[in-house]
Amino acid sequence: MDTPPAAPDMTPAPTAALCLDGLPGDRGLQAMRDYLSGVMRVDIAPLHADRPFHYQATLRTVQGASWGSARVSAVRTTRTAQLCKDGQDDLMLLMPSADALIEQPGREVLHVRPGDAALLSQARPMQISQQAGASWVLRVPQRDVARMLPRLSDAPMLVLRRGTPMLQLLQRFGCLLESDPLRGAASQQLAGHQLQDMLAVALGESPDYAAWAEQHSLAAARLRAVQADIAAHLGQGRLGLEWLAARQGISARHLQRLLAVHGTSYQELVREARLQAASAMLAEPCNAGMSISAIAYACGFSEASALNRAFRQHYGMTPGQARGRAGLK
Repeated sequence: MDTPPAAPDMTPAPTAALCLDGLPGDRGLQAMRDYLSGVMRVDIAPLHADRPFHYQATLRTVQGASWGSARVSAVRTTRTAQLCKDGQDDLMLLMPSADALIEQPGREVLHVRPGDAALLSQARPMQISQQAGASWVLRVPQRDVARMLPRLSDAPMLVLRRGTPMLQLLQRFGCLLESDPLRGAASQQLAGHQLQDMLAVALGESPDYAAWAEQHSLAAARLRAVQADIAAHLGQGRLGLEWLAARQGISARHLQRLLAVHGTSYQELVREARLQAASAMLAEPCNAGMSISAIAYACGFSEASALNRAFRQHYGMTPGQARGRAGLK
């Protein structure tokens, strides 16, 4: 006797509903902060500590996208450097109905007005200060959108101004999906892909994104030139910020801003270059006769102990152990 086919999975898409009315010191607010920190990987706090706080939001989650609407009092949403250690790099599109200010280290403050949208990355620390009102948010994996937009960087931060083609349609479509149960894996995957596609189209047709991508491409090329310059002069004692900036034909301040935009600093860039060079030299059979001290000096470290400390911290082993793993003594 034939076994009847299994009934298709008609489980609706998960929906989270959050609602809070109270004072900033209430236990309910702390519980919500704990929940958002664990699930959304952000922290929230009222902008006004002496006023009642209202927070009402819904969040839908499917494979490839999460989105939802919120109506809140004036609020500050923060993704701290500690939270960024989770490795998430999702893109977030924020569309507020009230003014919002977005801050990231090393970047100019973004002012998002009603009707605008902000494209942000979970890969970088940020703080969003938003006045009371409604907002709509979409989160998608960066890698999925990057396949459709090759010039999309790892950590974008820009404003898409009111009137950007497809932007309002994307929001209306997302709001429509919030009321649809989206039963079954097929419906949920389709919804996720549709939201990703519409976001990519909106970005592709945005003059704000085109200008940002062009500027970012130039900045990325400049960063590669800086990295190459550092790698070529690691053993020189004059390898300083001012000297490096002068070689690039820019001011030291401009170089610092460039590195901050890419989430690094001059000191960190030089440190990583020295460690990478040391690691490569330790693995080369032709360097088997060089002492650890000689390799340290060649890579710009002041002494062998400085290389040992930095190497162990970065790679979890000493230079000698790394040489042993490469089969060199």
